[in-house]
Amino acid sequence: AQSYIIPSPPHTILARPYPAMPGIENTPQEGVSSVKPGGLCFEVVLEGPKKDEKPNIKCPPTPTLSAEDIEKKLKEVAERRKSMEASTLEKLAEKEKRAEEVRAKKASMPPVEGEKE
Repeated sequence: AQSYIIPSPPHTILARPYPAMPGIENTPQEGVSSVKPGGLCFEVVLEGPKKDEKPNIKCPPTPTLSAEDIEKKLKEVAERRKSMEASTLEKLAEKEKRAEEVRAKKASMPPVEGEKE
């Protein structure tokens, strides 16, 4: 196994071999990290996989929709669209009503000197 030091932050990534020291094994423990003046360093060991077997991952089967389900969903979408359009038209009608009230109130007020029409 060969080990590398990968310093953090990511914009200063340098990978270099860990120096060999006489009498000290050159394989660090898993999860060991040290804080140095330039930042945090992680010791990473590159070696083969510990297990040869691959995980058995199975996706659930995708549900097949019947024609009735599709028609039902399309009807629900159409109803939602109609209700959204109705609420939008209702809001616009309220704004127009309010604007008309303001215009009527402004027209009934006596003219102010210095105001242009």
